Amino acid sequence: MLENSPSPEKLQVAKAFIYQGNRLLLQLRDNIPEIIAPNHWGLFGGTVDQGETPAQAMKREIEEELCWTPPEPKYLLTWEAPERACTTYIFGIPLTVAVSQLILTEGQALRLFTFEELTQILLVPKIPRILPQVVEAIASDELTAAWQEFRNKNLTWA
Repeated sequence: MLENSPSPEKLQVAKAFIYQGNRLLLQLRDNIPEIIAPNHWGLFGGTVDQGETPAQAMKREIEEELCWTPPEPKYLLTWEAPERACTTYIFGIPLTVAVSQLILTEGQALRLFTFEELTQILLVPKIPRILPQVVEAIASDELTAAWQEFRNKNLTWA
């Protein structure tokens, strides 16, 4: 499962749903017009370099962006972007340290959010679309219970 290096013809990206208890850690993306979804809250991660597996890229990106060595990432799913030639490998990583111990080196801010709080912010658009699959694949009791409670409220995304 995902042991081989990605194909060089297509952009390969590794992104993480980092979670602690019933909350998700997100990054406020820079306000640079040239990037995808500037000024939106999104996932940590980045491009898979030639010769890396997606899991290796995920660990490297987290170490670079948060100055934290995460536990082994759990592969959750693959997202094929319909609008561009890009494959995104999605991983789940439990946050095993306090947020105050993280050092943000990319983006404007980081923060833990409940699912309800996510409806009040500008999210990278694919996040709400894949959240049900992600929560199921992470299989954390706390996250699953929070997701069920959130779903029962019938809230809509911003």
